Amino acid sequence: MLVKSNTPDSPALVDEGTPVSVKIRERLALAKKRFNANDNIAAFIEPGELEKLLDEVEGKMQGVLDSLVIDTVGDHNTHNTARRVAKMYLNEVFKGRYVAGPTVTEFPNAEHLNELIIVGPITVRSACSHHFCPVIGQLWIGVMPNE
Repeated sequence: MLVKSNTPDSPALVDEGTPVSVKIRERLALAKKRFNANDNIAAFIEPGELEKLLDEVEGKMQGVLDSLVIDTVGDHNTHNTARRVAKMYLNEVFKGRYVAGPTVTEFPNAEHLNELIIVGPITVRSACSHHFCPVIGQLWIGVMPNE
């Protein structure tokens, strides 16, 4: 079913049966923006679409589990695994793709500091783009103030 879109950035007609991932890709293509593994695409996700994307990823993850011949019905250990994995990827591992980044505040170096300032530990969650394996760890950042 085709319906008229209410958003100025979206095509005039949107197919209600179209997967939300396709709609997001179309917006990215119209804006001539890339969507590589490490890119933030939050600006192209409309309200309510993240939950729809979660549902879509869950369905496709269930297909992966089925293709791996994993019994998600009879094995109590794998009940709802597709949903848990989908939530892990969208809400943790790739969260930085789907949520706008924090604003950065810059302060003047009023005290004319010239020594290394170390901030940390900061917990980092990401994923290997080649293997889709989660990478979780801690890091410290050193900042050398200047003018």
